[in-house]
Amino acid sequence: MELPVIDLEPYLASNHCGDEALNPQLNTVCSEVSRTLRETGALLVKDPRCSAQDNDRFIDMMERYFEQPDEFKRLQECPNLHYQVGVTPEGVEVPRSLVDEEMQKKLKSLPEECQPLTPTGPDPKWRYMWRVGPRPATTQFQELNSEPVIPEGFPEWKETMDSWGSKMVSAIEAVAEMAAIGFGLPNDAFTSLMKQGPHLLAPTGSDLKRHGKEGTVFAGYHYDLNFLTIHGRSRFPGLSIWLRNGKKVEVKVPVGCLLIQTGKQIEWLTSGECIAGMHEVVVNNRTLDAIKAASQENRSLWRVSSTLFSHIASDAVLKPLGHFAQSPLADNYPPIRAGEFVEKELAVINLKGKANNAEKETRMMVVMVVVLGVMVQGSMGFPCGSTFFSALVQLIPCRASVVPFSPIPPNDSCCTAIRVLGQPCLCVLVNGPPISGVDRSMAMQLPEKCNVNFGPCELMKEEDRT
Repeated sequence: MELPVIDLEPYLASNHCGDEALNPQLNTVCSEVSRTLRETGALLVKDPRCSAQDNDRFIDMMERYFEQPDEFKRLQECPNLHYQVGVTPEGVEVPRSLVDEEMQKKLKSLPEECQPLTPTGPDPKWRYMWRVGPRPATTQFQELNSEPVIPEGFPEWKETMDSWGSKMVSAIEAVAEMAAIGFGLPNDAFTSLMKQGPHLLAPTGSDLKRHGKEGTVFAGYHYDLNFLTIHGRSRFPGLSIWLRNGKKVEVKVPVGCLLIQTGKQIEWLTSGECIAGMHEVVVNNRTLDAIKAASQENRSLWRVSSTLFSHIASDAVLKPLGHFAQSPLADNYPPIRAGEFVEKELAVINLKGKANNAEKETRMMVVMVVVLGVMVQGSMGFPCGSTFFSALVQLIPCRASVVPFSPIPPNDSCCTAIRVLGQPCLCVLVNGPPISGVDRSMAMQLPEKCNVNFGPCELMKEEDRT
């Protein structure tokens, strides 16, 4: 299946101050945008403001960055901020399909030819998070709106990131307006909620010299938690998406075009009329051909994805808009602040958990966990400077090593996190409230597996933990 290419130039040239200002032809194009997003979860667009040269300039710089030594790149690592700024090392991001039992059951129901490849562990890709656009002066979700991190030795970094990021946000805004019109909503229904959102330019880097074997999963089967995701064309293919009917389709992005995918936030705003698009990135035959060509031309063998995550503003409320509020499925999408929604999704990436609680219940649960963590520290005399929840966030790189099914050995990022966290905080986690999907005994084995000389934790009785 070939995705349609929508040329944004006629819409951008029109006086689109409202849907009544559009001519019938443009209204038809807007309907095509909404229909395609609804049926496929993906859309190809051509925006005259986003040229192939702009994309190449950005990828050239990111190839040079990802080619730097790991020790240099780790200087931009911010695990305390959920990796929402700076670099995320390879082996940290774990695809949801690896730890989500419910999703695994759904995958098994797909026809064999439509099933994704099963990853054997965390994604072997690096990522860089760069904030794009203004942020609110005051917000309840400061860590999701933190200042960007700039690596040394790249004087063009900020200008290049800001320029390419702002152009892609502009393309997203145009598509969001067109989709709103196509859905029968005011043209600013989505864009008004996007103002000062925590938009993130988030390119990935995958080392094809080390991981260029056919079948290697760079990004395991997953959906994006944000509003809409946009990609520039990568120099190495490998992206596949799943249509709403479950069919798997390899995406081919023409030169000069951008790929847009639906995220979880637009699903919320439309009561599931659009669903978050599932996708994966895997080394396939076309990737191998591109590797061979790049090697012959002495070009970089780092696969860079020119990805940007657009978001609804953190303090805005996610809820079904307009006529979508009358949908029979609207109750599945209760009102929740976008920042809290993101926090929940980031926490669940560890392991899915059983929570389908309402907004207030979830907020109270998080508060209780933090309070319990402080109580555990005090009662056991551990000099841990972190709360239970903060310590848990720092150990995100270890999540694939503590699942109760098919755990994998801890990677370098996990062992580094263990060393930085220290024995007192690890004991806080071991003795804290139960964490759905975490095997406590496997967590206790992490220091030994990482060759870290920690003393044993003094375990509390089970009834005292709960």
